[in-house]
Amino acid sequence: MLQRTGWSRLPQNEGSIFARYSKEALRHGALNLAQGFPDFSPNSRLLEALEHAARMPQMHQYAAPEGVPELREAVAGMLEDLHGVKIDPATELTITAGATEAIFVAAQAMLRPGDEAIFFSPAFECYEPAIRLAGATPVCVSLTAGHLPDWDDFRARLNARTRLVVVNNPHNPTGTCWPRAEMQMLAMLAHMHGFQVMSDEVYHSMAIPPRRHVCAWSQPALVDRSAMIGSLGKILHVTGWRLGYVVASAAVTDELRKLHQFVTYASSTPLQHAAAAALSEADSYRSLGSFVQRKRDRFLSGLEGSRFAWQPSQGGYFQLLDYAGISDDADTAFSEYLLKEHRVAALPLSGFGACPKTSRQLRFCIAKKDDTLDQAAAILRGI
Repeated sequence: MLQRTGWSRLPQNEGSIFARYSKEALRHGALNLAQGFPDFSPNSRLLEALEHAARMPQMHQYAAPEGVPELREAVAGMLEDLHGVKIDPATELTITAGATEAIFVAAQAMLRPGDEAIFFSPAFECYEPAIRLAGATPVCVSLTAGHLPDWDDFRARLNARTRLVVVNNPHNPTGTCWPRAEMQMLAMLAHMHGFQVMSDEVYHSMAIPPRRHVCAWSQPALVDRSAMIGSLGKILHVTGWRLGYVVASAAVTDELRKLHQFVTYASSTPLQHAAAAALSEADSYRSLGSFVQRKRDRFLSGLEGSRFAWQPSQGGYFQLLDYAGISDDADTAFSEYLLKEHRVAALPLSGFGACPKTSRQLRFCIAKKDDTLDQAAAILRGI
């Protein structure tokens, strides 16, 4: 009989909060607004492209590890169309098995044992594990009340060991989009202090008007010292396809591609070809800001008259709600109360390493069918 070793590479980590809450939502028959995945069908043209690819015999074998050329070219074209950045898909763009793998291989490529990496809290759950597994030390800096960096606090944490800074824009879980001045400040500090940047931009196409996304490579000082992370699963609303990408300099790309080959080797061939076909129609990504705006506005309209408070999300899949007018319970306790007593699943902000731990906010995914949002809002309005 196999015995547990009692040893862990990640002793500080209890596993994914997303997986835990989704499992509990299923067990209690709850509306799952906890995890960031849609509950509606993908675009029919995407499914038709997948069916076409699946019927071609050669599509069922390994793709090139760096990704099929058609998809890399389509992603590069999308980023130029949306943000005006020019990327060489042959040497600066790699397709990965989702954004989580992209973050992992980028961290492995950019960090060395003994380095320090700064990330901002609240933060997506995989940053800290990716940093630790690269042999580096994670350094957490809290965002301001407006969910933007406190640059004075950030400067105080910089030292000779700081090699990497991880940023997330649009921000998960708060839905904040960085103004251009924030990215310019990051670029100036990176140039002055010599650190590299990992910019998680999986919701780059979902800035809600009049907000506009400012990508890392829009700053000349960051082009050679940053890796941009993206998710085709989020852009195309097919999170289960596990398609992500990394944009980085040729030197960093060369290193992370080696690592990628020994993690997943390559992503699914037919799924890549279907995604490339979908991205050839610009509306597949140009309309996403307006799409999430409609979802956000519908959800918040349904909450009018409730005891929740909020600041409207500026972009991405998520909306924060403040329940301080309802309860003094910790956010973990209140989220469990919502799940078990009202059958609505949402994530506690403290699950993202939020400081202080006395948060009275929950994160709700708004990338859901209108009926799901309406049902959830009606339940929440009655609390």
